[in-house]
Amino acid sequence: MRFFAAGLFCLALTAGLAPPVPSAYAQQPLSWNGEWAGNWQGGDGAQLIFAGNELIGVYWRGDYLSQTHAVLSRGGATVAIDWATGGAVLTRDGPTNAHIVVHESGRPDASFVVTKDH
Repeated sequence: MRFFAAGLFCLALTAGLAPPVPSAYAQQPLSWNGEWAGNWQGGDGAQLIFAGNELIGVYWRGDYLSQTHAVLSRGGATVAIDWATGGAVLTRDGPTNAHIVVHESGRPDASFVVTKDH
């Protein structure tokens, strides 16, 4: 019994000294690079185009928006996007899935899923 208790103590001590090992997903910063699209069946298809983590194009309500501004959260899981008549929050749900909530003056909020085009 004493040998068993000593073994557990050594195991606990060793585990406490071992450095934490983060997952591979946590080590990699999220990249939005590519085209993300969705809501085509809802009538207002959306496309968001990224070069790396820089937003370079937004297609919404039948046209590409001019003068958009985007800010990534720390870690890159969320992107806040602003334009003259509204804005949106894009949130990553996985490697190729995200959801967006669009706020525009005089219109109800729109919320839908976007996926990364391959």
